[in-house]
Amino acid sequence: MEEGPSVMSSPRRRFAVVAAAAVALALPLAIKSADAATLNAPVTAAPAATNFTAAQVLAAIKKNSTSKTQVNTKPHINTQTRAMNVNVFQPTSGVFTYTSSLAIDDDGSDPDPDPDHQNQTTFQDSAGKQLAAHHVPFYVLGDNCFDKKSPCPHFFYKEHNIKGRQFALMFFKGKVIGAIFGDTQGTDDTPTSDNDSRELGEGSVKAASLLGIPSSGTTGGVDNGVTVVIISGSSWIVNGTNAQLNNNAQGMVQKALNTIGTSLGLK
Repeated sequence: MEEGPSVMSSPRRRFAVVAAAAVALALPLAIKSADAATLNAPVTAAPAATNFTAAQVLAAIKKNSTSKTQVNTKPHINTQTRAMNVNVFQPTSGVFTYTSSLAIDDDGSDPDPDPDHQNQTTFQDSAGKQLAAHHVPFYVLGDNCFDKKSPCPHFFYKEHNIKGRQFALMFFKGKVIGAIFGDTQGTDDTPTSDNDSRELGEGSVKAASLLGIPSSGTTGGVDNGVTVVIISGSSWIVNGTNAQLNNNAQGMVQKALNTIGTSLGLK
């Protein structure tokens, strides 16, 4: 490399060199101070990702479904048996659960031979189409507060930040599926039943099929043993068309199990 002519350092250059030396001397002290602070701080390992099973979460939900966490002050009606023995609990913040029958709702855009079949559902898919009961797993809640009081003595979804297509887990005999809030139970008469908004225990043809329950709108259903666990809030609204909603709901199942399990203190 060719050497250039010798140039005498300027005062500005000498000052820069002195400043750099001062920083170099101070740097080890700064590092030592930082190390000391780190060593004195509590050491916590990053939490490991845990996938809770359906059995673990359901057991924790049942354990926390007590008189202290009961939401309703008047009992609901089992849709299949008509017994007034269904209660709703809040086992952890923003989570609501009940155990009842699964009567079959075949309403919506899918045709069905059931004489009570209606072409509409209370809520629609993201494209504005009526839900398809044979393709979309959904559950049913009361359309209004039967008592016309606020707060409602019965569980009324509008008082608990629950909206159309709200996600829920549905458990039955060791199985768990994802479902959405798709239809409501009003207080009216149909050719084969007297409906009552206090009823709890109805779900779509697709929900029954996924759970292994006879899914005919006229002869299907089960009298008891189905637990529905609703997670409230806008982040748990399931979006999609009728062709997508089932896959989208099933894709949220493990996230829901983990969220509820963590909230209930499972490890």
